[in-house]
Amino acid sequence: MSLPYTMVFALLMTEMIVFLFLIFPLPVNWRRGLLKFLAESPLMGSIQYAMKIVFIFVFILFVDSLNRVIKVEEIGDSTLPHHGHGAEASVAARRFYAQRNMYLTGFTLFLSLILNRTFFMILDLLKSEEKMEVIKKQASQQSKEYERALESETKLKKEITELSEIVASHAGAKRDLENLKKQAKQQQEEYLRMADENNAMEMKLMGDKKEAKKDI
Repeated sequence: MSLPYTMVFALLMTEMIVFLFLIFPLPVNWRRGLLKFLAESPLMGSIQYAMKIVFIFVFILFVDSLNRVIKVEEIGDSTLPHHGHGAEASVAARRFYAQRNMYLTGFTLFLSLILNRTFFMILDLLKSEEKMEVIKKQASQQSKEYERALESETKLKKEITELSEIVASHAGAKRDLENLKKQAKQQQEEYLRMADENNAMEMKLMGDKKEAKKDI
């Protein structure tokens, strides 16, 4: 295997390791911190730029290997009927190497697309989980505030009920006091009336006594 395709094979192995690392069940905090670092690090931006250039090179190799496969098939179709087993073996070897290089570079490009998409899908999923956690915290806080509001409303209703009872008892006491005042006033008026009648009767008796003495 030539040096370029050896490097492509090493890149393919690296992609497979990274892909396995992405799908490996890690703790959420570790995965979140690592993916945030990979997404926000300036170094990763430079690495991604370099990888784009590398994949352009891999794509060129893929196109070259595809052309080689086509040429080998054409050569095989034109030379095999006129040559012996040696030429057939040579064409088969060339076909094998061309197809190997084509599959190697093609699968490397395909896995790079899957790896890129998987990375951003997991990153979006983690962001969605963070948003869900924030929403859950806000909902929990709102539910606690709602419970506090209900408790305060219950306390206010209880205080209003107690105040209403106190006002009602005060109103009853006021009515009783008014009744007592009315009774006292009536008793006073009755007492004054009876006193006036008593005075009148005493005056009458005294007048009768004076008339009796005159007659004697």
